[in-house]
Amino acid sequence: MVRPMNGTVYEALGKYVDSLSNSLYLGAALGRVYLEGEPLTPADVRLSFFFSGKFMEISSIWGRKKHGVLYLKGSPRVRVLHGRIEMVFLTGRGRVTVLLKADRGFARVLINTALQCRGGVGSLRVRS
Repeated sequence: MVRPMNGTVYEALGKYVDSLSNSLYLGAALGRVYLEGEPLTPADVRLSFFFSGKFMEISSIWGRKKHGVLYLKGSPRVRVLHGRIEMVFLTGRGRVTVLLKADRGFARVLINTALQCRGGVGSLRVRS
């Protein structure tokens, strides 16, 4: 059975394509996203990272049986804890934590990029 895509999916796809054309692609990593400690994504979802000049952006589309999309934009705090990368964004919906499985090289890219971000409250769009 094919389900029609709703507006959130089209918006996420549009933002992803826009990010590809107007932002610097930083890379991708497997991880999980939480809002106030509650999971927003499945474990080990592929997250794509971009830098738009002022903010870091994360996009993800997942699922075969349970579909979902995520678009997160903001100025994160990034640190490495026990071999995992932790990113924390403050958004209008609350504290968003991104936990990643990635190597130290990508961790350095994210840390250095986060230092270039210009602050402010970020935004989160998610549909699952």
